[in-house]
Amino acid sequence: MTLSGAGMLYRASAAYRNGFRILTYHGVEDDPTDSYSIKSDHFRYHMAYLSDHYRVIDMSEYVECLNTGHDSGPNTIAVTFDDGYRESCTTVAEILQRHNIPATFFLVTDILDNGPPNPGREFLSWSEARAMVSAGFSFGSHTVSHRSLATLTSDQVVEELVTSGKRIEEELGVRPIGISYPYGTVRDIPSDIAAQASRAGYSYGVTALHGLNRIGLNPFLLRRTSITAGDGPRTFRMILKGNLDPWCVVDKWGYRLQRQYDSRFSPEKYEGSR
Repeated sequence: MTLSGAGMLYRASAAYRNGFRILTYHGVEDDPTDSYSIKSDHFRYHMAYLSDHYRVIDMSEYVECLNTGHDSGPNTIAVTFDDGYRESCTTVAEILQRHNIPATFFLVTDILDNGPPNPGREFLSWSEARAMVSAGFSFGSHTVSHRSLATLTSDQVVEELVTSGKRIEEELGVRPIGISYPYGTVRDIPSDIAAQASRAGYSYGVTALHGLNRIGLNPFLLRRTSITAGDGPRTFRMILKGNLDPWCVVDKWGYRLQRQYDSRFSPEKYEGSR
């Protein structure tokens, strides 16, 4: 869509100019082992490019804009990470700090408490997460067990939201204000999630639905743009120009073809999900 007439019209529209983009990362590795991890060199380029061309703000600042009705301003963006892989406190943190970029990391609390159910990737420990808090990074919940919330009973959803928030506050000393819904597709989000998340004490929720956010949008159904394996410099610039945004049509109408996840987090089940 970069050079097409439709693309140029979209980028000239108020919807694009006034939209706020939230980027989603998962793993960052020198040699990625799954489709949702990106190369370290690519991540270095991404953050340098954002530093040079965008104003990167923390999610809490954007939620304040939503609550007050004030636009976040042009060329403003946020960076988020799901799952809490261990490189968050090493390679990722170093690159973010070098470019003075804030970021929010969403944690699966059962993994930090008990370790992943299957061997494979390493995840953050609570002590490493505390060190990142001291360095100025933000943390949110990715639930207790990383199960699709739409497969659970209402009481189970409450347990996932409330218990994960409490554990993060107990360990990090800071109440998480954001929740990232596991997998994040239409099929994985209960219809009453906004009310449930609000009652659990959160101020916003992020999905895996594509597109931009703007004033007036439900803060518990924020859209994000996923960055995945192979998204090098050229692709990254195209993504920031809105080339993935039309995928929101698939999110809305094609969700019946999407797989619904109902199992606990595991490397085998998670690969290829949001």
